[in-house]
Amino acid sequence: MPTPTPLPSPSDPPPDPSLHARHATVERVIDPEYWRAICPGLSVDAADPATIAPASFASAAPGTALHALGRAARDRVLRDGFAKLPAAPLRLRDVADVRLLAASAIRLAQHGWNPSFLLAFDETWMVAAQLAEVVALVTGGNRLNFDALCWHVDPVDDGDGVDDASTTTTAFSPHRDRQPDDAPATFRDDGTAMYATAWIPFTDATTENSCLHFIPRPHDPGYFVGDDDDPDAMDKDPLRLCLPSKEAYQNIAAAPAEAGAAVVFTHRVIHWGGRGRGGLSWASADGEESSCRVEPRVCVSFGFADDAYEPAYMSRADNAPFPPLRRRLALIAAQMIVYHERFPFDLRALTLFHQLATREGAEGVLEKGYRKKVMYEYVRAAAALGSGGGEKKRGKRKDDGDDDDDDDDDDDDASDDDDGDEDDAMERALDAMLDAKMEGGGDDFEDDFDDYEDGVLEDEDGASLLEPESKKKRRR
Repeated sequence: MPTPTPLPSPSDPPPDPSLHARHATVERVIDPEYWRAICPGLSVDAADPATIAPASFASAAPGTALHALGRAARDRVLRDGFAKLPAAPLRLRDVADVRLLAASAIRLAQHGWNPSFLLAFDETWMVAAQLAEVVALVTGGNRLNFDALCWHVDPVDDGDGVDDASTTTTAFSPHRDRQPDDAPATFRDDGTAMYATAWIPFTDATTENSCLHFIPRPHDPGYFVGDDDDPDAMDKDPLRLCLPSKEAYQNIAAAPAEAGAAVVFTHRVIHWGGRGRGGLSWASADGEESSCRVEPRVCVSFGFADDAYEPAYMSRADNAPFPPLRRRLALIAAQMIVYHERFPFDLRALTLFHQLATREGAEGVLEKGYRKKVMYEYVRAAAALGSGGGEKKRGKRKDDGDDDDDDDDDDDDASDDDDGDEDDAMERALDAMLDAKMEGGGDDFEDDFDDYEDGVLEDEDGASLLEPESKKKRRR
C-alpha cells in the first residue's frame, strides 16, 4: 500500500485568511458555499448526498459478512462493554474518503473552526448512515441520536508525553459517557445497553497517537450496578475500584484501530484516550537525519440510543440520514456549547454558536430536553467567559493569517468588540434564563448566574469553572 500524503499541521496559516472563523457571521456560515470554499473536496447539502458516494451502502442483512461481524461484535460488547469492528467488512472507505475527511478536519482547524464542524459536510453523515444498520445489530436496536463530535489529537502538540499541567490535550481522561441515577435500568432484559457510541478513526489510531483504552466489563464493579455518587468517598472512586492492585492494571485494554474501522462501546464502560507520544528522530554516523513521524488521531463519534432512555437530539424523521446544513450547524453549535469546558473558545464564538442554535428557523430543531441542557451550559459558559475565563481573557488568539492583525488600532478595535461580545453574551444568558422560567425550568440556571454576579465561579461539585479539567463531567 502506498504511503499516504502527510497531513498538514492545524497550526499552519489558513489557505484563505478571509474564510477564518474570526470573520464569520451567521449569514455567511449558513451558506453552503462558505464550507465548500474551506474544504473544496467535500460536499455540502447535495440534492441527494447518497449519489456522491463511490459505492452503495453495505447491507447487514442475515447471510452477509457484515451481519456475521455484527453478531460477533454484539457478543463481545455484552462481554466486555466494547468491540472493534475492522475496516474491511465495514466498507466505510467505499462511501467516504476517510483520508480526505482527516485532511479537511485540519483545514477547518487552520481556519479557526473546531474539527466537529466536519459534521457540516455530507461525507461525515455518510459514515453514520453506513454504520446505522450494523450498530443497531451490535447494540440491540439503538438508533442514531445525533450526539456527534469530531477530534484532532496531535501527538506533537500533545505534550510529547510530558506531564505538564499547562499542556492541553483533546483526548479525554477516564470517564463513563453516562451516569444515570438507575444504571441497571439503562440495560434491556437481554443485557444490551440502551446507549452506545460508534467511534470511527479517519487516521490510524495507535497507542502513540491516542487510541482508545478501556477497562473491560468483567473488571469494573460499577459497570452495571452504578457508582457511588458521594464525592468524598474516595475509596468508592470507580477507577480505584477497577484498579485495586498492581496486577489489575494488566486488565486495561488498548484498542488500536485502522482508519475506517469502528469501535463500538456502551455508555457504562470506562474509557479514555492516551496522551500522544510523538515519533523518533535520529542521525546516522554520517550525519544523515531520519525520523519516524506519528500522525495525528482524527476521528468522529456518533451516539446511538434507545429513545426510552435518551431521545434523539433532533427528529430522525426530518434529519436522518442527512440533516440539512442549517440544522447541522444548529446541532454542531449546540454541541460546542454543551462541551464548552472541553473545547475552549471566546465570547465571539459563543455568541455565534448561540445564534446558530437559536436563530429564526431553528425553533424546534433541537429536542426540548437537549435544548434545555444547551441553554443551561450557555449560561455557565457566558458566566465563565464574562468573569475572565476562556480564551479571551487568557490572551489565546490564534493568528488567522491576516497581516493587519498586528496593528495597534486593530487590537483596540478587537478589545472593543470583545467588550461588546461580553455584553451581548450576558444579555443572551439572561434571555435564556427568562425563557427557562417561562417554561418552568429556570431553577437549574439560577445558582450559576447568581454565582457569576457574586464573583463566585464554582459548581455544585466545588470545581472551579476556570479549571474544567478538575470537574467531573459526562464526556466522550
